[in-house]
Amino acid sequence: MSRRPIRSVVIAGDGPAGTTLAALLRRQGIRVVLFARGRPTGLVVGESLIPAVTPILRTLGIEDEVRSYGVLKPGATFVPRDGEPVAFRFAATAGRIPGYAYNVPRERFDATLLAACRDSGAHVLPDPARLERDPDAPGRVRLCGASAVAAADLLGGPADLLVDATGRANTIARLLDLPADAGDRHDTALFAHCAGIPIDHAGHVHMDHLRQGWCWRIPVSEDRVSLGIVIRPDALAGFGREAIAQFEGLCAADPRLQQLTARCRRLSPVLRYGNYQWTTRVGVGPGWALVGDAFGFADPIFSSGLLLAMDGAMALARAVRTGTPAAFRRYEVRTRRHHAAWRRLVGTYYDGRIFELIRLGDPAEANWIGRLVNPHVRKHVSRVLTGEATTGRYSRWLFDFMIERGLPGPGPSELRIR
Repeated sequence: MSRRPIRSVVIAGDGPAGTTLAALLRRQGIRVVLFARGRPTGLVVGESLIPAVTPILRTLGIEDEVRSYGVLKPGATFVPRDGEPVAFRFAATAGRIPGYAYNVPRERFDATLLAACRDSGAHVLPDPARLERDPDAPGRVRLCGASAVAAADLLGGPADLLVDATGRANTIARLLDLPADAGDRHDTALFAHCAGIPIDHAGHVHMDHLRQGWCWRIPVSEDRVSLGIVIRPDALAGFGREAIAQFEGLCAADPRLQQLTARCRRLSPVLRYGNYQWTTRVGVGPGWALVGDAFGFADPIFSSGLLLAMDGAMALARAVRTGTPAAFRRYEVRTRRHHAAWRRLVGTYYDGRIFELIRLGDPAEANWIGRLVNPHVRKHVSRVLTGEATTGRYSRWLFDFMIERGLPGPGPSELRIR
């Protein structure tokens, strides 16, 4: 990364990471061109925010608008396959951040962010960016064709920095064949918007264990719930190849889904996503940087995706403002650590240890450690889930210590996600 000041940036992609970054850079006086590739449908994984996103909405000046159409999210509810549901109220343990978040219809949320980007003075081009590997400079990429001409006309020449915010398209990572760390899960996610899905706690995102895999229930409006099923691909055998057949087949076959969908009416197509538990090992290079899902994604569980995208945009904006190689290295290291923290938390959900930790903190537990740490553990587990303390030294240390030393065994098999 060059030491010269960065005065112009091209951003490929108009998802939350790209639009957030564009708005922040314009506040710093940097000229920005954003290529808006658009979406074929308003359905996107990532409809539930967590409280750590709320301060970012305030920074962007859009919380009031998001509140006008979003569903207030005061907490989260986990429904284990065997055992009592566990509900977290964010306000009960909130520290430095608000004790609430929002569930949002992504089409409107993305439109709000794009409007904020335009209002900031960024140039928005309604076309996907065309990128190519630079044949004359190893490790570099560049705009090509009409994209290069359009951006140069608006910026008065080539941009100082090219940012990949193309999400799961992973444009720069694919062009440069960047190495990545894959997660342990290789699941498929199927989801649709439905009416008639029960919600146990108003506004809560609900995560239910299934016979195989798990499902989410996210109320995105008064009469619409996002129902998603996350399951291993081999468990889809026998339900056909089409997403709708797999979705409906699972809803009919799984006992928990049978209960949840007894009065269900599907309101949208069914979308299918492959696994994206991965993080790119290299997030910055000569004249380019990755942000949001283009850098990596932890997992749909815990709704961390939009936090990682928008918080990553804020961190990258700080690096651009400083403009030094060291600042970009700090951004890369920080982002990888943030992803690693969520990946570790995700792992404790799939192997059941987070529920064993919650059980350990139950007042009824006879275990002396449980009596000692309750309600201290619950408070810090909750703050980790809200994003407030996911990377906080003490909360992370406490969480890791209790997972590794405080639990009586390697993890209860009955609470694992199969």
